[in-house]
Amino acid sequence: MNETLPALSPNYAAQRRHVFTEATEVHGKWPVEFQFRPARGDHRNLLVVFSSVGSRYGFGDALDSVQCHILRIRDHFDGGASYYVARDMDFSVSESVQSLIRSFMERLGVSRDGVTLLGASKGGSAALYYGIKYDYRNIVASTPQYFLGSYSHGHGQLGDAVLGEGQPAGNVAIMDSVMRDLLEKDTEFARNIYVISSPGDYQYEQEVKHYLPALRSYENFNFLFVDSPTVRRHDEVVRQAMPSILSIVYALTEGVAPRWGDVRIGPGPEDEDKAADHLDRLRKSDTALAVLTRAAADGGGLRLSGHAFLPGVSREGVKDEEKRLVLERHGRSWTFPLTSTKEPRLYREYFDEYVCAYEQGGFATPDGLDLTALPRGTYEASVIVSSPDEGIERRTRLIASRPLDARQALGDSELLVRGGGNGVKITKRHILGEDTGGVRFSLEKSWRRERTVHAEGVFFLPGRNADKKGHAHYYLVLQGRRGCFSFPLEARKNAAVVRAHRGRGDIGAYPFGYFTTPGDEGVDVSALPAGRYRIYVTMSTGGALFTKKAGRVALGRVR
Repeated sequence: MNETLPALSPNYAAQRRHVFTEATEVHGKWPVEFQFRPARGDHRNLLVVFSSVGSRYGFGDALDSVQCHILRIRDHFDGGASYYVARDMDFSVSESVQSLIRSFMERLGVSRDGVTLLGASKGGSAALYYGIKYDYRNIVASTPQYFLGSYSHGHGQLGDAVLGEGQPAGNVAIMDSVMRDLLEKDTEFARNIYVISSPGDYQYEQEVKHYLPALRSYENFNFLFVDSPTVRRHDEVVRQAMPSILSIVYALTEGVAPRWGDVRIGPGPEDEDKAADHLDRLRKSDTALAVLTRAAADGGGLRLSGHAFLPGVSREGVKDEEKRLVLERHGRSWTFPLTSTKEPRLYREYFDEYVCAYEQGGFATPDGLDLTALPRGTYEASVIVSSPDEGIERRTRLIASRPLDARQALGDSELLVRGGGNGVKITKRHILGEDTGGVRFSLEKSWRRERTVHAEGVFFLPGRNADKKGHAHYYLVLQGRRGCFSFPLEARKNAAVVRAHRGRGDIGAYPFGYFTTPGDEGVDVSALPAGRYRIYVTMSTGGALFTKKAGRVALGRVR
């Protein structure tokens, strides 16, 4: 029985999603790009976040646990950065940004005392600038620059964007005086200011310490000095201090202002003798490290890279290490050389009680891994790390830093690199799979122009969603008397065409179940021997290969 139904209303639950939404609003002269996330529950304060150099929006996922409203503002005006202060020496940028903040305060019903400004590096300078210039009480600034002009000068695109073309010395001097002049003119000292720095960051001496005399005049000024051997670079201060930064943000956004004063956080300097003993014992222990972080195809070769080293360091000092990749199957093994690569931050990632640099702890396959002669099959991967000067040679299972599934065509074969925390396996199998009736296939278009071949169409496996571009790998295969040759295809979203091939009652999502040559430009087959070839399309997904016939082609000799 049909009845008259009321119109659909927006679903309140869908409207209240607590995720960042991105938008742009024009305030004054400048469009301001931002992300906003509403508060979770009854946490009505507003956290305003400014970004550092090289980041689109500040602090990434680190703020997921913060409960209040969050407004993250991007430093991007007319295609360049501004320090949130001046774009090409036009200081009206700050008025536009301040107007956006004020607009959100009005929408949310938040007073100035309910706003907290947060930033690191460039964003830290902005937090101090806006806090003082526009009279906000709560300011959290990690590693802020003081001399905005000198720091911008010669700093990639930042220099021209802030200082103008040619970065004239007069403009550098004007920007260098911005923070000094602002602090000198301020008469409102009832602020809660938290500055974070570290002796391990060269910018403490160069930038941060110039703030301290003026900032110590504020009623609740707090200086957190991060004293940890894992802080060796500017960007590592905020990483090491993140628990303290978050604790301050949690408190301020709940209306509580901690009073810490001058404090040192972190374990302080290491005991050199204890560190040497520990790292020497670690070096002598029967262990090695091998972690795959990336696998990619490169012109038929396989490029692997990651971390591999002997943990610890002997009392005799750092020694050169040699590395080899081992592939094993049915009691047989194949060995391939690896090169050591520089990894400047492994001391943080593999910290074990005491710092060890591991500056040459990376590995890579030189010039790509040529597995053409490797018999087909599935191989267990391990790595041998040796130190000839120390008489050490150890082999350990290669694992992956995250779930990994990389595939590529190699002549008449497909290579798969699959792995995770339990190990890495490399499989080489024939590029032509089963011609089964269980898949949906339709060749929509094909052509040959001189020595270029194109094919596109529908290809998906019912029951296995093809809702993302990476749901499967597609290959164009030409097989003839002179050999079997394969070329990568790409998945493309073509929901309208694919939908017609979905079976009755199938509620799966297959919008990317469509293959084509890269850019629809065809694949270059000029290197293939002349002759007649059958054309196939292969889809690699899950653990299986599916292959369908796609016609024939005759290739003449290249003149």
